[in-house]
Amino acid sequence: MAKKHKDTVRKQFAKTVEAFSKYAVRDSGDTLAEQVEFTKPQPADLALDVACGPGRYALALAPRVRFARGIDLTPEMLRQAREFQRERGIANAFFDCGDADQLPYPDRSFDLVTCQYAFHHMQKPAAALAQMLRVLKPAGRIVVIDSLAPESDRKFELHNRIELLRDPSHAETLRLTSLLRLFDELGLEVARQSIRRRERSFHQWMLRAGIAPSDPRYGETRGLLADSMSGDTAGFSPKPNGDDFKITHNEALFLLNRIEPTQVKKKA
Repeated sequence: MAKKHKDTVRKQFAKTVEAFSKYAVRDSGDTLAEQVEFTKPQPADLALDVACGPGRYALALAPRVRFARGIDLTPEMLRQAREFQRERGIANAFFDCGDADQLPYPDRSFDLVTCQYAFHHMQKPAAALAQMLRVLKPAGRIVVIDSLAPESDRKFELHNRIELLRDPSHAETLRLTSLLRLFDELGLEVARQSIRRRERSFHQWMLRAGIAPSDPRYGETRGLLADSMSGDTAGFSPKPNGDDFKITHNEALFLLNRIEPTQVKKKA
């Protein structure tokens, strides 16, 4: 990522650490348990969660692995992660400050490398994924979890316009086809995948980004969503819910393995 965008990411998440931690961590226990079960961590695993934020995923993995590390750009998020770690009495976890595209770990260090809800903040997710692959042991697994953008060009553009209006650290939510192409280009095969529809409150989604109803961006974002209802032209499936809206994100979960050299030869 360019330095300017990294600074924007740090600024956004430093500003929203309290709200983000509340709405993304404390209120999502069922979803988190489902994501950990999808990952299927093993007791002998050394695990790394890239762009870990307030540590929700790394700390959920820790009781089921040998050791879990998290790494994130934003010091304020890491302080929150360490606070959650102390609250839960988890000893086998550690949090580092660093970049996803320059991971400060030796090659082949981890059995399990994960990244959740972060690719859409990265200008070059391929660079981060290449780093994740570099630090992965030969027989290791990668888990990527993120929201999906619509395949239609028109919906894709409006979807990302709304996301960027809400959150200046947004880069681009990718299509399913783009993610699958990225995995293939880096020599990764999809061992398992799942797509879930996650319904949420528009109001809480905005608060999580640090935007109160008094902020002009709140009204502008709400207006774009309301205008998109006929034909679902942004892919959020918005529907009125009293004074609020219910919106839906399509979420993709991928378990990835390296493609063995023999498999690459067969494909060629």
